[in-house]
Amino acid sequence: MPDTNTAQENIIAGHAALKIAAWNDARSAFERALSSIETPEAHDGLGIALWWLNEIDAAHRHRTLAYKGFKEQGETGHAALIACWLAREQIFLNANFPAMRGWFARAEQLIQQLNAGLARAWFAILRASMLAKPQEMVAIATQSIAAAHLSGDSHLEAFALAFYGQALVTLGHVGDGMARLDEAMTMATGGEITDLAVISEIFCVMLSTCEVAGDLARSDLWCRAATEFSQRYSCPFLAAYCRTAYGGLMTALGRWKEAEAALVDAIHAFEQGHKGLRIHAVIKLADLRVCQGKVEEAELLLNGMEDQDAAVIPLARLYLKKGETALARAILEHALPDSSSYTLYHLPVILLLVEVLLTIDDRADIQRAMTYLTDMAEQAHSPLLTAQIEFMKGRVSFHVDDFVAAKASFNLALEHLQSYQQSLLAGQVRLRMAQMLQGSDPAGAIAWAKGALATFERIGAEHDAAKASGLLRQLGITRGTMSRTQKPLTRRETEVATLIALGLTNRDIAERLVISAKTVEHHVSRILSKLNLRSRAEIAAFSASGKLPTIID
Repeated sequence: MPDTNTAQENIIAGHAALKIAAWNDARSAFERALSSIETPEAHDGLGIALWWLNEIDAAHRHRTLAYKGFKEQGETGHAALIACWLAREQIFLNANFPAMRGWFARAEQLIQQLNAGLARAWFAILRASMLAKPQEMVAIATQSIAAAHLSGDSHLEAFALAFYGQALVTLGHVGDGMARLDEAMTMATGGEITDLAVISEIFCVMLSTCEVAGDLARSDLWCRAATEFSQRYSCPFLAAYCRTAYGGLMTALGRWKEAEAALVDAIHAFEQGHKGLRIHAVIKLADLRVCQGKVEEAELLLNGMEDQDAAVIPLARLYLKKGETALARAILEHALPDSSSYTLYHLPVILLLVEVLLTIDDRADIQRAMTYLTDMAEQAHSPLLTAQIEFMKGRVSFHVDDFVAAKASFNLALEHLQSYQQSLLAGQVRLRMAQMLQGSDPAGAIAWAKGALATFERIGAEHDAAKASGLLRQLGITRGTMSRTQKPLTRRETEVATLIALGLTNRDIAERLVISAKTVEHHVSRILSKLNLRSRAEIAAFSASGKLPTIID
């Protein structure tokens, strides 16, 4: 005979465990409840616990059973919200758009049976989060926030605020949009919200919006906070999402080793659960490979991705690198809506399209595209995005031999890149400045080209470094005069150089490394010879610069 009381006790215990992120305890409690009697409450709780434990298929099975059970019991609102959850999960798990639409249709059919209330507001914002255009999201989020205020539902308010902010940013209202997102994040991290799934979602919306807004500093801060949250509450979904966002951030900053590590981690993590989101990490890794000039690897990663909106930029860059300009132009123009519908989301596409148009010297279309970029620059309020637009303005001016305007735009771009001086973009601006000065100011061109080369070599941009080196050779600067590094140091020599940079004497170094002072003198002599330096002070400066050559064992 079913033990209803025992089942209810275990359901209560399971929900208590969910609140404190004790996922395995929650799982055990709900499983005990189901062993006594099957109820939609127990299936729902077990599904939630399994989701957090990254057992996604099992989580979906149990929440589907919960949906059926609540629907049969006439708990229409609860069943509708589970249907919304299942709809969104179809994208996260397998990128199954038809299944997503089917679940939202079931949810809508149930919602229509209800009077106006929280369930309707939640349905509207959940569906909009997957299907609405930015203008539509602004209206729906505004209504959801109003409903949240009437009912005192802080979870709905924060959730809707996050998507409201994202929509505003996409429409170009960056300041207002980020203010709404900051408010949502404050609610999420300040204790007003207890639902960990809602908090995780707000983190994800913030990180993706920072990318659109070009707000790398804010992205870095929230990446760290989200990583800490995901570790504290054992959330593999958020951890993988954070690694994806962080990989994109590190790519933009030129810290490519970190970018690669983060993106590879994210790909492996998504493989264990939400496979549908793995594709975004793969696409970002492909973009990194294109930036690094590793065309063959990028091509392998992007194979079969031609139908993915997120793959447009890396695919177009790949085609451009291969000299397939017509293909690059076609894929970019196909990705753009009617010009009246351009948003900040389309800025990277337009920027790359101008680069393609410069290659084929289509001046009429270049000017049309630049008009849109100028309008976007006024809306962006982002140093990075403004720098990207100014750089492109400079390239266009350089293309039509307006060197005064080109120099002004390049200088403006570098001013906006003060926080990103060692990024790939900063290196590319310096290289273009060098190319422009090549005929009129060779000394200035050499200085700019050396700065560009230093950036490219530091981040591993081999293709761009080759361009900078080629320009320097044209200017009469050989590789030997570009860099004093001639031979790599041994591991011990590197240790000695590092200790010299710390101000240690030969005797201090000998004691630290437990070797004789004479051996230290020998190492110092070898370092001076290998690096073509003249003094210990130069060794210290060279070591402090981070330019010590590759260590060999």
